[in-house]
Amino acid sequence: MFRSALRTERPLEGEWYPDNDNQSAPRPAVPIAVAANSFRSLSMWLLLSSCLTALILAMVFKVRVDPTGSSIVVWAVAAMLLASRIWWDRTGQQAIADAAGTIGVVSLGAMSGGAIAMLELRFGFPKADTMLHQADLALAVDGIRIAKMVAAHRDAFLPILAPIYNFTVEFCFASLVALSLMRDRVEAWRAAFIFTGSLLTVCAVAVFIPATGLINWAPPEVLTYLPNGFMPHFQEFYYGVDPVLRLQVIDGVITFPSFHAVVGCLVCSMWRKRLVTRVIVAAWLIVELLSTVTGGHYVIDLVGGFVVWAAWFGLSKIIEQRAMAITA
Repeated sequence: MFRSALRTERPLEGEWYPDNDNQSAPRPAVPIAVAANSFRSLSMWLLLSSCLTALILAMVFKVRVDPTGSSIVVWAVAAMLLASRIWWDRTGQQAIADAAGTIGVVSLGAMSGGAIAMLELRFGFPKADTMLHQADLALAVDGIRIAKMVAAHRDAFLPILAPIYNFTVEFCFASLVALSLMRDRVEAWRAAFIFTGSLLTVCAVAVFIPATGLINWAPPEVLTYLPNGFMPHFQEFYYGVDPVLRLQVIDGVITFPSFHAVVGCLVCSMWRKRLVTRVIVAAWLIVELLSTVTGGHYVIDLVGGFVVWAAWFGLSKIIEQRAMAITA
C-alpha cells in the first residue's frame, strides 16, 4: 500500500485513464466516468459519516451550537453539491460539476471535521505532549531547534512560511478546481476522497492523543512566533464546563497526526503526473512541512500525517484497480 502511494503515473490521454503503475505489464484502460464515480460516491458516504459523527458528539456531550455567520457558507456548499449532481451526467458540463462537487465535499468535510476535532476533546483523555516530545527526541529531530532557527532568521523565513502554513488547505482547494477544469476527473475526486477520509482518520486518532504542540517547550524568544490562536478553543472544550461550538470560527486543535502534513502530501500526489508541476509542488511540500513545524507541530506529527495520507492513497489505488476489473 505504501509503495503504491509513492509510484508515478503517466498523464491522462483522451477519455481513458490508464493505470501505469506497472509499466512492464500494461493493464486494460479504465473509463474515467467509472473511476471518478467510485471516488465521488465514496466521498459522499465519508462526508455523511463525518457530519453524523459531529452531530452525535454534539448531542452526547450536550454542547451548544452557535450557527451565527455560517449560514452563507452552508448554503454555498449546498448549492455546489446540488449543481454537481445536476450537471454530473450532462455532456460538456462535467468539469463544472467536478469543480463544484469536489469543493462542496471538502468544504463541508473540513467544517464537520473541525467540529469533531473540538468536540472530541470532551472525552478528556490525558494530554500527550510529553509523549510526542519524547518521540521527537527519539527521532533525533527536535522541533524546538527548527523553531529556534526560524526565529533567529525570522525576517527571511516568516514572510514565506506563515502564508504557506495558513493557506495550505486553500491551495488544496485551488488544486481541486484546477484539476477539475483540466478534466482530470479521477484525480480531482480521488483527492476529495482522500481529504475526507484522512480527516476522519486524523480525528479518530486524535481522540486518544490530545496535545497542544511545541508551545509547551518553546523558550520565550521562540514562543512569540508560534501560533497560539487555537488555545482558547482547546481550553474551552478540554477544560470548560459549558463550551459553545461556534461554526463560524472552527479552528484546528489537532497536533498528532498533522492534517497539514496530510494535505501537503495530498497536493503533491494531485500533481504527480506532470514533470513541471511535480518539481514545483515537491519544493512547495518541503517548505510546507518546515512551516508546519514552525506552526507548532512536533516532527512526529508530520510522520503520522504522512502515514495517514499514504494509507488512504494506497486504498484509492485498490479502489481504482477494482473499477478496472469491473470494466475490463
